[in-house]
Amino acid sequence: MRVITVFFAVFLFAATANASTGKEVSSRNKSSRNRIAATVTAYTPAPRENGGRGTKSGTAIGTRIRPGIVAVSRDLLRSGWSFGDKVHIEGLGVFIIEDTMHQRHRRTIDVAVPSMVEAEKIGKRRDIVVTLLEGRSRTGS
Repeated sequence: MRVITVFFAVFLFAATANASTGKEVSSRNKSSRNRIAATVTAYTPAPRENGGRGTKSGTAIGTRIRPGIVAVSRDLLRSGWSFGDKVHIEGLGVFIIEDTMHQRHRRTIDVAVPSMVEAEKIGKRRDIVVTLLEGRSRTGS
């Protein structure tokens, strides 16, 4: 069991090491069906944003909430986006999909940040170009 836990931790670390908020990515050659205009917001690991006091704060796939990941609305997951895929958010960088949002949201992406101060810097941005990049489910990595 320890071997599996260590393997998963190493895999997760390797996957998140590639997420970068400063990386510039060209989306010119990407398929237009992988590009959308979305609402972008931010969230923190604070219990008040994740089920309330006493609730374990984590992502939909069981990892901890941390910078470099995003939660996406369920309509995007139903359209073919998957956990582990990378997305480029115009003006913010590249992130890994590891979480999901409440079912009431549509075409929305929530960027994980460490504090409310960082969340307020992002605010609520509408019609931001988001590009689904080649991800784990498409490349087999």
